[in-house]
Amino acid sequence: MDKQNFRSSSGRFSQGFFQICGIVGIAGNVIVLLTDFVGIIVVDSYNPISQTISNLAIGDYAWIQDVGLNLYAISLMVCAIALWRWNLGDWRWRLGSVLVFLLGIDILIISEHDQYAKLPDSSGASVHLYAVYVLGLMFPSICFLLSSGLRKISRKWKRLSWITAVVWLIFAPPFFQIPNNINGLYERFVALILLTWTTAISWLIFERGSRARLSR
Repeated sequence: MDKQNFRSSSGRFSQGFFQICGIVGIAGNVIVLLTDFVGIIVVDSYNPISQTISNLAIGDYAWIQDVGLNLYAISLMVCAIALWRWNLGDWRWRLGSVLVFLLGIDILIISEHDQYAKLPDSSGASVHLYAVYVLGLMFPSICFLLSSGLRKISRKWKRLSWITAVVWLIFAPPFFQIPNNINGLYERFVALILLTWTTAISWLIFERGSRARLSR
């Protein structure tokens, strides 16, 4: 195989790689939304307005929520690998990519400790809560760190990342102080901020592969 053919083959692999990672990312977002919706329907006497997402992961149908969260977490790790390989910036882009991967691990920890009511000494509750705190701090950090690289695509992408981080920092912290009768509704609103950004980034990764393919 000569150098030109090798580069062509490598380019096709790279295009397919980014497209697959983007599809996995989008699928993860869709699946976690669907499993939440299904859980709301099948869990008896569940109120999505007053009860949190974690309440769906306790009981006979806990596996539904666990599957959704686990697949979403895995999709984040796949996207993190794509972002690392894309490398649109300096150390901030690299660090942001690593944090996306760690965010996926953190969500896996949240998922695996959501049935904390069944664990002895409430250790699961502590792990679950600490992991939620980590998510709350890690996500806006990711948005800020990746924004410099996203500017190389367009200012709109940088602006989106910054706005997402600011909106998160405004609305996420009050979750623990809001009235219990709207816990579920408010948590889903905050979760939607996260999902909107991760879906957008997944689409951007997919487009990275598509644009490279179309430019050939």
